[in-house]
Amino acid sequence: MEHRILIVDDDQIFNSLLSDVFMQAGYTVQSAFSGDEAMGLLDKGEYHLVVTDQRMPGTPGTHLVRHIMKEHKGLAVVMVSGYLSNDDIRQLIRDGVGGVFIKPLNIFQLLKRAAQLIEKRGNAPVSTGLDGEKAAVAPPSQDMKSFRGARSPLAVRFLKQLQNLHSFTSNLLLLGNQGSCFDAICEDLAGTLTDSLFFLSSEDLDDPIRLAARLGGLATQDSGRQTLVLKHVEQLGPERAETIFSIARAKAPFDKLGQSTRFIFCLRDNPDDMFDAGKIDENLYLFMGTMEMKVPAISELREDFPAMAHAILEHRMPSPCRLDDEAVALLKRLDWPGDAVQFEQVLAAAAAFTSGPIVSANALRDAYEGKKTSVAARSGGLREHLLIARDEYVSAMIELYGNNRDAAAHALGISTSALTDLMRSA
Repeated sequence: MEHRILIVDDDQIFNSLLSDVFMQAGYTVQSAFSGDEAMGLLDKGEYHLVVTDQRMPGTPGTHLVRHIMKEHKGLAVVMVSGYLSNDDIRQLIRDGVGGVFIKPLNIFQLLKRAAQLIEKRGNAPVSTGLDGEKAAVAPPSQDMKSFRGARSPLAVRFLKQLQNLHSFTSNLLLLGNQGSCFDAICEDLAGTLTDSLFFLSSEDLDDPIRLAARLGGLATQDSGRQTLVLKHVEQLGPERAETIFSIARAKAPFDKLGQSTRFIFCLRDNPDDMFDAGKIDENLYLFMGTMEMKVPAISELREDFPAMAHAILEHRMPSPCRLDDEAVALLKRLDWPGDAVQFEQVLAAAAAFTSGPIVSANALRDAYEGKKTSVAARSGGLREHLLIARDEYVSAMIELYGNNRDAAAHALGISTSALTDLMRSA
């Protein structure tokens, strides 16, 4: 069943933000920018929930609430405002408002309350967009790069949620540790031929004209999407945030990109703590909060280590190799402060500097401790080391050019077909 929500706020940016939030959560959304406009829309159509501001030109939010309670009995209402006294809040609750949120608000609590209010009236939403168990999703693809080989319940839940979010349209917040596999997750989210994936540095946002030219050059086709990844959110001041807002609203110089744009923000700190510490301002804090996804730490997936190690070695190494039983046991005992990135790097180093197809516990420990010179060279010697270096360099170039293989091939001075053949052999 379609569930319709009316957003009422004269602040166009905040109105657009809330509209995006609810659309991402599976609702149909209509916007109004004044109380009078909202009353006109309510007379013409049916809605399941109204989310309104208090201070607006003309009719304030409190008057709109009383109108709804009188003329549209049973319609759920939530007030979101930065200008409410305790007396105002108590009166709104007496009037029948289902929830009062003070700006800056917690987006996820707002979504949760909205779902509760609609369900209470016998109209439960199809999905909140955040609970993978309520949405019909396919089993995780075997081709996904994130946590390659992992099949524990925690890993499968995460991969299913990741797969279900593949078509998100606005913003996604990834919360993980230092060393989380953010790159692989972003590649999985933008893993179609019509998507362009670009990892932005904070400095890229300092020159909007140059950035617009680069993004335009990465566009694949008009029907595709452009996914922009920001991995250092704590470095985004007000001016850089304004560049992000300009991209999102397709304002000059980003008005000719020809593709819909969505953002992935990768955070290693809790966004609420970052906001409280003054590391991000209110507008950026609200803009980022459309959907949130927690990335499991590698230490939470120890039961997956044998399968993950096998999958990583099979993918990274030019010839077959595996860990012996002692090495697998050691892998599970070690601490991984560098999370998934450290895990993969240690395995690749242990295999590259092992003689023969079996990686021992000693080789693994040497790689973990950085003692590469004490390990025998892997069979094949220089040639295999150069092949590994080549593959890593090609992968880095593809990432640098936002997963656009045509652009990466041009930079490398080879044809796209030759680049594709290299990736197949990697």
